[in-house]
Amino acid sequence: MLREFLVNQACDEIVPIIRRELGLAGFCVEQSFDLRSALALVPDCTCPHHGTALCDCQYNVLLVYGQAKTPATLVVHGHDRQCWITLPDLPSGSAAPALEADIAQIVAVIQLITTDEADEAPLQAAAS
Repeated sequence: MLREFLVNQACDEIVPIIRRELGLAGFCVEQSFDLRSALALVPDCTCPHHGTALCDCQYNVLLVYGQAKTPATLVVHGHDRQCWITLPDLPSGSAAPALEADIAQIVAVIQLITTDEADEAPLQAAAS
């Protein structure tokens, strides 16, 4: 089940918080992609959203490992001081549903979303 949370903060503020909180909860978090790092080698890249090379678009892919062998994929992407945190459905099969539920609850605990919203999809919340 796709879960998506809308947060009114920039990705570069949210990703460190998510990584820290998931780590404190006992999960291993590996960042497998960071758009800003990838674009460092392509300085003349034009943003399809903003139409310029100077944009604040972010796209981060985090692999979250719990007790299951398969990690959950957590995508954090956004622009213009908004970001979307997504637990996507993967074509190759999903991580353990319990792992995804735990991740959603941790996102709720750090007040990026409310606890009620962690049980529904798609979801939206404003960060405090």
